[in-house]
Amino acid sequence: MQLEELEGYQGIKKFAEVKGVMIMITSGCDCLCQHCGIALYKSKEREELSTIEIKERILDRLSDIGFKMVCLFGGEPTLHKDFLELLQYATKKGLYTRFDTNGHKLADIDFAKEIKDAGITFLLVSIDSADAETHDRFRGFKGSWSKAIQAIRNCVKLGIPVGISTVVTKQSLKKGDFKKIIQLGKDLGVFKIRALTPIMIGRWYQQDIKLSEEEKKEFFSLLEPNFVFWEEWCDGTVPFVCCSITRWFFFISLYGDVQPCCYIPLSFGNVRNENLKDIVERMWSTSYFSIERANINRCDCPMNDSYIRERLKKMFEKTKVFPVEYDEKIFNSKG
Repeated sequence: MQLEELEGYQGIKKFAEVKGVMIMITSGCDCLCQHCGIALYKSKEREELSTIEIKERILDRLSDIGFKMVCLFGGEPTLHKDFLELLQYATKKGLYTRFDTNGHKLADIDFAKEIKDAGITFLLVSIDSADAETHDRFRGFKGSWSKAIQAIRNCVKLGIPVGISTVVTKQSLKKGDFKKIIQLGKDLGVFKIRALTPIMIGRWYQQDIKLSEEEKKEFFSLLEPNFVFWEEWCDGTVPFVCCSITRWFFFISLYGDVQPCCYIPLSFGNVRNENLKDIVERMWSTSYFSIERANINRCDCPMNDSYIRERLKKMFEKTKVFPVEYDEKIFNSKG
């Protein structure tokens, strides 16, 4: 399915209204990114979801909760042995499909053609700098930038809706690199730029890498209607709101744990033990989702908020295995 096939489609904001699930299908990756949070979820003791389980326990049950989109996530999702099979299956189920990628495999136009034939709705290629050397250093992979650029060019040539995903750091704002990425996207012909701000997770968990209020204002001023977005739908014409808090999407880990999103290491149940609909409905009825949003900095990810982090810290004390089991008593407390 293509973006334009959405009934009543009026720009990318219309697509942002389609609710979906992000499924982590692999922790494997050929990069070593500075901001990666995947190491948190790797476990030698737990069994990863099989392709059959992903189909039967997740993709077959999305319609039960009214969700129509699936985002295949990693690691690098294209490295999963059954990646194309999962894309094709989701398409046949009538689901919109998307994924984020470093673009390495799509630099091969034959693979990009297979992606198109599998029915991809759209995809985002990660670009961390308009400068090749800076991007490669951030990704920990020499030659990553050239592969990512070629991947974008291949998608544009084949008519696959492709966007750029980038993390806007203090440095990229100060040096004007984010502006250069926006121009690069226009030059390449992408349909969208999805900008992420630094989140205190993974290798950045103990680092205060958050943008200051002044830096956020500068960042916000660079958003462009229907082209440069903060996360999914904030393009400067509307305020930023956490997509998971609005129940727009949720996340399922490599081992079947249902979480609010990939950034929030809380498990509300496992698809191997319960029906997906039951877990999701229970998750959305908890205090985590009913906490007055005034307590949360609406202009940032909850993982950067002291209120959320303080409660997560209490749960982390009980175990070193992530995600941790949600504790209603801790999130319902006032302390």
